[in-house]
Formats: sequence, C-alpha cells, structure tokens
Amino acid sequence: MKKTMKSLFFTLTAVLFVSFAGKAQSVEEGRRHLNAERYIKAGEVFNNLVQTNPTEETYFELGRYYLSIPTADVAKAKEAFTSGNALDKGSTMNEIGLAWVKIAQKDMAGAKVILDEIFKKNKNAKDPELLIKAAEGYTFKELPNDPAEAIMYLDKAMEVKKDDYPQLYIVRAKAFDIQNEGGDVMNALQNALRFNPKDKANVYSFMSRIWLQGKNYPEAQEAIKNSIAADVEHAPAYRYSSSLNQTYQRWDLAAEAAEKYLKYSDGDCSAKLRYTKIAFIAKDYDNVLKTVKEIESCNTDPIVHRLTGIAKFEQGKPAEAVDDLKTYLSKAEEEEIFGLDYGWLGRGYIEMAKNEMPVVEENEKLGVANIEKAVAMNDTTFDYYTHLGTYFQEKKDYPNAITFIKKDIATKKTPTGDDYWRLGYLQYVTRNYAGADSTFDKVCVAYGDSWAPPYLMSARAKAYKDTEDTTFQAAGKYEKYLSLLSDDEKTQNASNVAEAYNYLAGKELAVNKDIEKATEYLDLLLKYDPENERAMQLKNSINGVVPEEEMEGVEGDSLNTESGK
Repeated sequence: MKKTMKSLFFTLTAVLFVSFAGKAQSVEEGRRHLNAERYIKAGEVFNNLVQTNPTEETYFELGRYYLSIPTADVAKAKEAFTSGNALDKGSTMNEIGLAWVKIAQKDMAGAKVILDEIFKKNKNAKDPELLIKAAEGYTFKELPNDPAEAIMYLDKAMEVKKDDYPQLYIVRAKAFDIQNEGGDVMNALQNALRFNPKDKANVYSFMSRIWLQGKNYPEAQEAIKNSIAADVEHAPAYRYSSSLNQTYQRWDLAAEAAEKYLKYSDGDCSAKLRYTKIAFIAKDYDNVLKTVKEIESCNTDPIVHRLTGIAKFEQGKPAEAVDDLKTYLSKAEEEEIFGLDYGWLGRGYIEMAKNEMPVVEENEKLGVANIEKAVAMNDTTFDYYTHLGTYFQEKKDYPNAITFIKKDIATKKTPTGDDYWRLGYLQYVTRNYAGADSTFDKVCVAYGDSWAPPYLMSARAKAYKDTEDTTFQAAGKYEKYLSLLSDDEKTQNASNVAEAYNYLAGKELAVNKDIEKATEYLDLLLKYDPENERAMQLKNSINGVVPEEEMEGVEGDSLNTESGK
C-alpha cells in the first residue's frame, strides 16, 4: 500500500511539474511577444519573470523591454537595470543596460565612460555577447542613437567571436537601417538567417519592410510569406502585407491583412489605434470609424480626428468631416499639424457649398481660405487649385474658375497641355479671345500632332480676337486642324470641318485672289455642309471677278460658326 501511495505521489508530482513547466514563461517568449508588437503581453512576461526568477538576465530583459516599446519608459528601464545590477555587484550585463539609459538620455559621453570601464577588462573585451549588447544600445531607432558607434562594437565582436551569433547580424541590420543603407541591412539579415535565429518571423518581417521601402515588391511578398510561415501570429507581417496590398490598390486584401494585424497584436487601445491607422490607409473607412468609436474612452491621441474626418469626407459626409478636422486642428500639437489638414478641411467646406448646405457663400470662403493655407504650406497631397477651378467652373463662376486654374498653372513646374486647354476654353467662353489665343498656342505646342481640337480652338480665338483682320491669320491653324483629321474624323466633325473650309475659301478670295482654290474649298465645304446656302450662292456667283461686297460677306460668314471643344 505504501509503495502504491509512493508511486502515486511521484506520478502526480511529475504530472504537476510537466503542467507547470508547460505554462512557465521564458525570456524567449517575452522577446517573441515584443517583436510581434504584443507589448502588453511582453510586459507581463518580463515583469512576471523578475518576480518569479529575479536574475541578472531577467532584469536586463525587462529594461530592454521598457526601451523598446513605442513610448519608451527610460525611468523604468533604469530602475530595472539598477535592480539587476544590485543582485550582483558589478553585473556587466546591467551595467551595459545603464549605458543604454545614458544613450536614451542623450548622454553619449556618460555612456562611453561606462562602456570604456567595462571593456578595459580583457575578458569583457573578448566577450562577443557583451560587445553585441553594447552595440545594441546605440540602435534603438526611436531614441537617440549612434549607428557608427554600434558598428564599431560589432566589428570588435566579429574579431573575437568563436561561434556564430544571429543577434550580431540583427543588431548590425538595425544600425544600417538607421543609416538608410538598404543593401547592407539586407546582407546582415541574410547572414542572421544563415545562423538560425530563434525568431525567424521577426527577421523575415524586417526584410519585408526593407524590400517595401526599396519598392522591391515581389521580394517583399516572399519575405512576408516566410514570416507568417515561421510564426502565423507575428503581427508586423500582416502590417507589411497590408502595405504591400495598398501599393497594388488591392484594398480588400489590405483591409483583411490589417484586421489580422489587430487580431494578433494586443487588441488593447494602443493596438487598436495602430490598426486604425493601417485600416485608414487601406481605405477601410467603415472599420476606421467603428474602431475609433471603440477607443473613445481610452485614447488621447488627437490623430483619430484627422482619420475620422478624412474617412467621413470620403463617405460623402462633409459637415461631419469638417467638425472632426476642426477638432484635430484645435487639439493637435503645432508640429503635428500639416498642410494636408487644412487641405482636407478646405475641401470639406467646398463640398458643403457644392451640396448647397446652409451659408453657401461662407462655406465657399472658408473652403478657399483653408486650401490657400494648405498650398502656402507646400502641401501636395491633392491638386487643390484644379479642384477649386473645377468647382467654380461647374457653377459657371468663370472668373473665379480662371483665377484658380491660372494659380494651378503657376504653381506647377511643368503644366500640362490639359491645364492650358482648360484655361483657354474658359477664356474663350468669357470672350477673352486674346488670352485664349495665347493659351491655345501653348496647347498646340504641348500636344503637337497628336490632337486636332486645340488647333481648331486656336484658329477661332485668332479670328475672333481681331474681326477686322484682313490677313486671315487663323488660316494656318485651320489648315493644321484639317491635316490632323482622318476622313472618318472629318465626317464625325462635319460642322467644324465646314467652318475651316469656309474660312480658307474666304482667304483665297480676299487675299490670294485665287478663284480656283477658293472654289475647291467651297466644294469641300458643301461636301460636309450640303445645305449651306451662302456657300452655294457664292460658288454660283463666281464668274472671274468676285465683287468686293461678296468678299466681305465670306469673311464675315467665316466667323459665324459654332464654338466649343
């Protein structure tokens, strides 16, 4: 019986031990959570470790955690490193941690004093792991850093290492990343993979970010795939997947990846805010608004008002958009306010005016004022003056439309033919024929032989600019217009073609006195406008010498044509 009870005791003990061991947390687990941007879970792991197993290493990892989170807590990091140091006077690992704190506090000289003291000991100077840790302190991207100093320590680690350390290459990649040396980053990460790092998902997602930055999209896709294969719950991989799909404008896939990012991150207020930013870029506006609503009670970052304002604008709710954007401008720090904020606000007001919401004129003025401010801040998020020009053109306020189209052209380094076309057309319909003449000449230059209509409009502008012109200066443009049309196009544009031949016939009679050529043009005119009585009468009256009054009639009639594009 005793033997049986004893056996049962050992069996239960073994079962309990295995169960406890299966749930036991480790430094590696904490690091994995940290790399996967599960900051709350990582913090729980590291804090639990120092409570259940306070060692030099667990305190060091806790300190590293506090320096790695999005909003670094330098004071808590210092506390952790100090506690680890107190466990064992002269704890080299946590002394390095305290040097990290100095770096985070921009005290580079203080950090150097600590590190020099550590590595003047021969055994430390030959310890690659300590040298790698010293280097790492200079590579926290969101904190004060010094990648050159990091690389110096890593080179020393390379000289003395006897084994291969994946972490050496990961830290090296971080240093090169700060220096924007994409090729060197990738070489370092490939070396890290060769030596089998414990968190391959993190290395692959790092690679995917670098590939994305370099616009190497197939390679980025492969790295994302490998990251997820290594750890299906590695949240950053889905963030980069969302970015990649946004590049290809696959908005549904981008939104789906963003949701997976939220699923595999902490799911707390901060994670939901990060998700909101990703979902916004993925144009998943419904989920942006839904998630912002969920974090109303815990979020203090005013950026949600920018995101919701733009989302509501895109959903056709300009009044609500304006309210959110005004809230953002009232709450955000000055350095966080950009031209785009005023640009979206201005567009919101213009949409309110367009939809004939109350105080149309006031909304119009506010819209223009805010857009002008966005342009003054050199914001190029949107083609603002084109937007205003179109708005005023649609409401037939041509003077304002012309004003903003001119501003649009003035602010562009290389205005397009289309920009000049819009200006020329508006000048023409407002009977500013001299301005239209000059502008359509630029359109003709911009399009060359690829588009006929600019030559027709240029000819009309020249003709109407000077109705007393006896030289028929528009003839060249009419001829060019006709030369660029195929037979089918001439048939499709019969009235315009007839107009051109009418003008050219007038020139032949009045200037060149070439009755044969004039008759040829009149025949062509009647081909496209067979009911043109004036042309028929003129043709029948030609018997050698054409009376002067007939010349004047042809010349005047050449201007009595339809206008338009």
